Amino acid sequence: MVSTAEVLEAVKGIDLPKSKSELVDYARSRNVSQDIIDILNRLPDRQYGTASDITQAMGDIE
Repeated sequence: MVSTAEVLEAVKGIDLPKSKSELVDYARSRNVSQDIIDILNRLPDRQYGTASDITQAMGDIE
């Protein structure tokens, strides 16, 4: 199970807003675990303007 904190750490430093695909690409560039990539891929396909947006979206998919 991947925590919200781990997902946020994976995208730490990215300039928001970003699309889901941009979040996934950024996390991949940081060589994070496949579990984190899988969670990011399950997020709704939209723009994320804040870490809170990402956290809320994660709550909707779990």
